[in-house]
Amino acid sequence: MILAHSVNGGVHFDLLLEVLGQERLRACQLAQRLAAAGESCPWRELEPHRRLYLSFEGEVSGDRGQVRRVEQGSYSQDGARLSLRPDEAESYELELSEGQAKRL
Repeated sequence: MILAHSVNGGVHFDLLLEVLGQERLRACQLAQRLAAAGESCPWRELEPHRRLYLSFEGEVSGDRGQVRRVEQGSYSQDGARLSLRPDEAESYELELSEGQAKRL
């Protein structure tokens, strides 16, 4: 799932991934939405997120902005490469290398 997270006048994108056997979601912050092959942006790993974000949209508590779902689906992973399969769009691959995310 990808959430657009608006906070302090800016927007970034949170990639949330369910990991088998983990109670919380893996969370990665992307500086921008990677809409086309070849696009890249900085990214960073966040603290694991609660599962409620899989169905939550709206104001985040503690004056931490708003989130809006922009993509939902499933994924598989091979090392740093994610194969994303959105419910309402074509599948694509995303590579999360050291500090840089790239849509392949």
